[in-house]
Amino acid sequence: MSKIVCDLKKCSGCLACVIACIDQHYDETAEHPVSCRLYEKVTAPSGMVCYKTKSCLHCENAACMAACPMDVFERSQNGFVVAVRRDDCVGCRKCKAACPHNIPLFDAENKIVKCDGCATRVACGLEPACVRACNTGCLKLELD
Repeated sequence: MSKIVCDLKKCSGCLACVIACIDQHYDETAEHPVSCRLYEKVTAPSGMVCYKTKSCLHCENAACMAACPMDVFERSQNGFVVAVRRDDCVGCRKCKAACPHNIPLFDAENKIVKCDGCATRVACGLEPACVRACNTGCLKLELD
């Protein structure tokens, strides 16, 4: 399976990955875009601040797929990506409850939003938008 990993030691918290994700998946007229990348500022007990960002890990035995009563999840042709058919999502959030990483998000229409690995970019030999936009090199696409 593929996933985009973040080296927390290199992340500066610039949010370029989040913006790139939104730019990749929404046009400029979108009223309520939701990034597929989750972003969190973390303060260590020492007071040092670091940042972490994560997205769907496209798990081999994806709990979200098993939990969805509408069967909206599917494995991409190359097997790397767990994709969704958003139009079929009813917003029950069973996928979010089942995900051990708490990844699936929901937009203003109560439809699932999750990383698709920028499958169309990767199929053309390009990096995912978030990886490409990362100015510190902390994001990497890992292919298993």
